[in-house]
Amino acid sequence: MTATAGFKEKIYTIEEYFESEERSQEKHEFYNGKITTMPGGTPIHNEIAAKVIAQLIIAIKTASRKYRVYTSDMKIQIPAENTFVYPDAVVVCENPILYKHYKTVITNPLLIVEVLSKSTEEHDRSTKFDYYRSLPSFQEYVLLSQTRPRASVYHRRGTNTWEIDDITTGVLDLQSIGCQIVLEDIYEDVLFESNEVSENE
Repeated sequence: MTATAGFKEKIYTIEEYFESEERSQEKHEFYNGKITTMPGGTPIHNEIAAKVIAQLIIAIKTASRKYRVYTSDMKIQIPAENTFVYPDAVVVCENPILYKHYKTVITNPLLIVEVLSKSTEEHDRSTKFDYYRSLPSFQEYVLLSQTRPRASVYHRRGTNTWEIDDITTGVLDLQSIGCQIVLEDIYEDVLFESNEVSENE
């Protein structure tokens, strides 16, 4: 994660971050006073994110409890790290608990989805996951590849214990919401890089 162009090398307050984010056409994350630029989403990244959100919305219709699905426009507050980050998708139980008066920041994520890329995979699997795990409400983490159909699903089993399922076919068993999603439905008709057609071809 790199520092944002246009921002001075200094420590920013949370208020300064939110003021700049409201004016910006790009998304930025806040890491304990430092502001970083979110990488631009590729067509593949956006398509996979959109499809998993669609499948989550369908799945929770039959759930035993009320859940809400949000897109990457919502930020998550990590109090222990004085950090605000964007997930690709997030599910909360019942209703979102917002950070202060900011309507785009939630503090009670139950399930978080990230679509991996070369520039973010290491961060999503390590630092960002560590940050998410500090949230008591957080119970499940779904990482989706954008190079082939593959998902890693982390289930919380205790305060510091997580179980992982690596899936290349079949269903994602989302235990936090009592639902299943078929992996093939997330990746249906996705044009992976080797199959993309350039305008110049």
